[in-house]
Amino acid sequence: MAAAETVAWVKPPEPIRGLDHLGVQAPCIALYGQLLPGITNVTDRARYYSFHPWVVWAFEQRYPDHSVEEFRRVLRRAECLFALVAIRHARVVGDGDEGLHGRAMVGRDKLLRIAEDAEGFALEDYATLEGPNRYFKNKLGGLGQYYFGPLRDLRVLDHHEGAGYPGYDDQRGRKLAESFASAVPEDAFFRVLEQQTTTWEELDELEAFCPCKLHENATEHELLLDLFLARTEPFQGDGGTTRRASLGLMLDLVSQPARDADYVFEGLLRGAAYTGALVDGSVWQVTDAHQRVLRGWGTYQRNELLSIAVQGLFAAVLRAIERDEARKIRQASDAADVAVRLLASLGADLRLPLDALVTRVRGVLPALADWQNDDHELQRGWRLQNLPLKDDTNLEEIARESIAILLALLARGVDEYPYGDFELDPEYFDPREVHLLSLRHASKAEWTGLTVEGWVRWLAVQWGVARHLRVALRKLRGERRDTFRIRPLEGELRVVEAPAPVFTQPRVSRAQQILRDLGLVEYDDEGVMVLTDRGRAELEACRVG
Repeated sequence: MAAAETVAWVKPPEPIRGLDHLGVQAPCIALYGQLLPGITNVTDRARYYSFHPWVVWAFEQRYPDHSVEEFRRVLRRAECLFALVAIRHARVVGDGDEGLHGRAMVGRDKLLRIAEDAEGFALEDYATLEGPNRYFKNKLGGLGQYYFGPLRDLRVLDHHEGAGYPGYDDQRGRKLAESFASAVPEDAFFRVLEQQTTTWEELDELEAFCPCKLHENATEHELLLDLFLARTEPFQGDGGTTRRASLGLMLDLVSQPARDADYVFEGLLRGAAYTGALVDGSVWQVTDAHQRVLRGWGTYQRNELLSIAVQGLFAAVLRAIERDEARKIRQASDAADVAVRLLASLGADLRLPLDALVTRVRGVLPALADWQNDDHELQRGWRLQNLPLKDDTNLEEIARESIAILLALLARGVDEYPYGDFELDPEYFDPREVHLLSLRHASKAEWTGLTVEGWVRWLAVQWGVARHLRVALRKLRGERRDTFRIRPLEGELRVVEAPAPVFTQPRVSRAQQILRDLGLVEYDDEGVMVLTDRGRAELEACRVG
């Protein structure tokens, strides 16, 4: 007897916006991940690196029921209380909470809903797993969502075998937990944690828990400096040397007299690392201890420029299809016609051989160190990110800036081994992907003998529409995520939405906050970050190695 066949509908995956629609940001993310290990884009505050191991340690000391459910209840209340103490302390001292107290504390936005004049509030209303006031969706709160991965990688916490909740490392984790406990009113904290209602005044008793009080606990402070700066043997390894070098490089940049308040610190780091020059064009002279990591950040930024240029042309083409082609084209090659029209409208000489144009660009490019020049590829990258894609009058300019960045990268030249300072599997750099090696390869292979028009057509298809379709199909197959921004339909390709080009976020702003928490930097009256005395001392130690 033949087997019965069953026919059923399969629910399609929900369309989502997604990220990295061309797969061009992945190399950038891999690079900054190696440059700043142990810090992520969601780990803003240094004291969570000691608070969380203390919660795990104190839980085991105080709660005989070591169940997952009990740990979850205690952890969520502890995180809420930790953040509320910081929020309260900011109000008491009246400094506007500018980074020293409640900034970036887990659940802060929800906890700010508690009225300042409230006579009392129930901690459980916010620590709950359900309800409109829930501070965090993840069952293990900010620890589960943000901090556990970095703390595990730093060998501070680990998976508690058989327990179902995190455990602490006997060396790093226990030391941090015990140091935290030594300077806080632990009994009072857990008394408030278990109360049905809490008042703002009761939180004043717990002000020692505020992140700003880290400096008053010398033992905890020194251990966190050891952790982030890998100063002593127990805290070295696991990328600690590179993290120390990156944080030291940032301190070095803060120490430089050539500063510009018009740039955020991350912009200064990107510019100086890419060019080897400070904002005034002078050479950024660093010690041998920082040479490797400086090259690494420069490589990262070079990859960022490639990424945003490819994103920019793709975005301009898709938006132009929305504008001029009623959101649809017949096939990927039609995108090439759109790209050519965008550039032709600017009067570009599309018949010129590509190699001739690269030579011409090489002769007029600003000096690499002159990164304040409007024609410098760094400035073009920032403009490209800031041009509103929804404004159709910008599309030609977006296309122009994208092509200009790519030409600048070709004119400057690409090293034969641009990733030599990183520990990445050579197979990671598949020649079919978009990165500095494939840029170098394409310039010597596929692009040889092409006119500018032929090159633009190749980019629009191979590093544009066709590439996006491959990436979106890969995500659909592997992750069941529908991230199509141009969707294949019967007889046509239809634009869903043109994604705006963006740089990645390389954890620099988080590193800044951590350096401030550690008392190594502060802000002067003009809002410029400067070194503290302790910061100068740690910088000198980092310069040695």
